[in-house]
Amino acid sequence: MKRFLIVMSALLLIAGTFACGGKGAGNTTPEQQPVANAETAPAPAADTASVPTDAPMQPTEEPAPEPEPAFASGKYVLTAYQVGETVIEGETLSASGMDRSTLTLNTDRTGSLVLMDETYEIGWTDDGSVTFSGVPLYSMSQADDNAISLRMGDAIMIFRPEDAAPAGTVVEAPAETEAPAEPDVTEAPVVTEAPVVTEAPASSGEASFPGAPYGDSDGVVDRATLAGFYRWMHDLPSDFLYVMTFDELSAAVGKQGFDKRNNDGKTHAAYWTDGDKSYVTVTFKNKGDDTYACTSISISGIMSDEYNVADVSGFPKIASSTPAGTNPTEKQIFETKVGFSGPKVNVTADVPTKNWYPNVRSSSIYIYCAPNAERADRSHSYFSIECKESLDKINFYQDKFENLAEIAPRTIGGIEMPGRTYHYIGMDWIEYYGEVSEGVWVSIKLTGVDLSEGTETEAILMSMTFALQ
Repeated sequence: MKRFLIVMSALLLIAGTFACGGKGAGNTTPEQQPVANAETAPAPAADTASVPTDAPMQPTEEPAPEPEPAFASGKYVLTAYQVGETVIEGETLSASGMDRSTLTLNTDRTGSLVLMDETYEIGWTDDGSVTFSGVPLYSMSQADDNAISLRMGDAIMIFRPEDAAPAGTVVEAPAETEAPAEPDVTEAPVVTEAPVVTEAPASSGEASFPGAPYGDSDGVVDRATLAGFYRWMHDLPSDFLYVMTFDELSAAVGKQGFDKRNNDGKTHAAYWTDGDKSYVTVTFKNKGDDTYACTSISISGIMSDEYNVADVSGFPKIASSTPAGTNPTEKQIFETKVGFSGPKVNVTADVPTKNWYPNVRSSSIYIYCAPNAERADRSHSYFSIECKESLDKINFYQDKFENLAEIAPRTIGGIEMPGRTYHYIGMDWIEYYGEVSEGVWVSIKLTGVDLSEGTETEAILMSMTFALQ
């Protein structure tokens, strides 16, 4: 335990250094990947110059080819952490929550580092220098064919792609093993008028593999839709983005993408364009059973100051934003106890049968939002319900809360509960709390969820009841 605390202290010190020196640096190039929410982590860039080869063209100058990056692009997961002679890996790493740390390297030599659920934008060079706000602070090297060793002072962090990571680790977006062929950028498509697509037309063609791109669509949508499409994907919880198929994304944007026909058995890409010089490219990866799902997204020709304010109201509401009533619900009863040895309390909630997964651990009840049960307990979107002996116990860590603010109270299970928001242990929280009976208090905390009116998240919260056994 002492060794673990030493390592955790070192990690927090490093995170504090980032917060002071590197977080929130402005970028002049578009971001390449959604951030996990609260956690959320950015997707690796697939094709940063995604101009079609099979559409009508206009001559332009041939740009000089970019040299191949020294480090393979993609997302890597932390598998080992070492300070001095102390090494944390395997189950100990997982139990600490440090296995959620990820490193994303984009082909344009930008990227992100996620530590303790905080995301830091980075730059990197082929000689292994890692920069924050343009300042070189740390270094990385190729530990072996797959692993990247990131050195931060006395700390060494080993990151590996999903295929090389041990069981129990999580990589939301698998690293691509081979980038799709670079497109010919000598010409751009000729379009007299970019159509405004309001609903998805019938699909054309037939997919060779489930989930993979197909058809003869030109992928042209209007610019506002294109910017909104990228923002919508960028803001999705990564677990949900990385199970989406070509058909699902085409339906979301209102038109099939242009099939790049570059399936090498591992990856297969498609793009959507405004018909001029702006593209959103999505790469799909073979999941090992000849089914394909999104593995990375990239954008070119539209800067972040445009897509960050794009209208996404017309795109599907999924994950915790799913409208209440979309999926059937099931009333579930969970048993917990007050503190570690107090009386037992029954908590009931109407839980949708899709994308929500309850899990009772000791004296805490979790309800995770995830696309499948396998990833549920790794999700960064969830409820956490606990019962305590007093209001003082509820507020035990309040002096460590950052950006603490009161919000409107709610009546939940017949109990008038004050509400508050705050930032704690690297995550943003919404909390409601109230007294069930004398000596029995309940705290309902939410993180990484959409609690907007009419969502499944709100419906679950308002369906809760509490009864002392």
